[in-house]
Amino acid sequence: MQGRATLVGNLCNGSPAADGVPALVAAGAIVTVTGPNGSREVAVADIPAGPGKTVLKKGELISAVTLPPRGKHGGDAYLRFIPRTEMDIAVVGCAVNLTLDGDRIATARVVLGAVAPTVILVPEAAKAIIGTTLDAAALDKLAAAASAAARPITDKRGTVEFRTEVAGVLARRAAKIAHDRAKGAGK
Repeated sequence: MQGRATLVGNLCNGSPAADGVPALVAAGAIVTVTGPNGSREVAVADIPAGPGKTVLKKGELISAVTLPPRGKHGGDAYLRFIPRTEMDIAVVGCAVNLTLDGDRIATARVVLGAVAPTVILVPEAAKAIIGTTLDAAALDKLAAAASAAARPITDKRGTVEFRTEVAGVLARRAAKIAHDRAKGAGK
């Protein structure tokens, strides 16, 4: 079943732990919602409304996904932490999308999954790395902002404290990967 999932199905499921949703939000994706009253464009970030809930109205479905062009010097990454022995569901997920202007980060979007009722766009984490060369100080600020934004629960997959820490760790790692990809490495 894992190989049969779709990005739109992942989004419409309304799960805060959905893997595709943080990456779509970080990329600035927009969906076309089609229903009895016509079609409308909605940012992916605005579709989830809570665990198992979306803003889709009765009779509506997502008919298209639009990803904005990333550009020549753009890179992105999504990482997740999962329990190895239980199920294939994120305990924490983090997506980073960024662009470079020379050696400096010009734009960035950082999104967390599985640490709140919906995915979280974290502008403070993006601000921590914009204008930097992604040095150690910027990565420290990024990790701190990601951890501060996390609002997880404790359940059988992890505690609040664990998930909060992992949010910062994954943000740091995902930013490094996105940065490398923006520079042309690992594409």
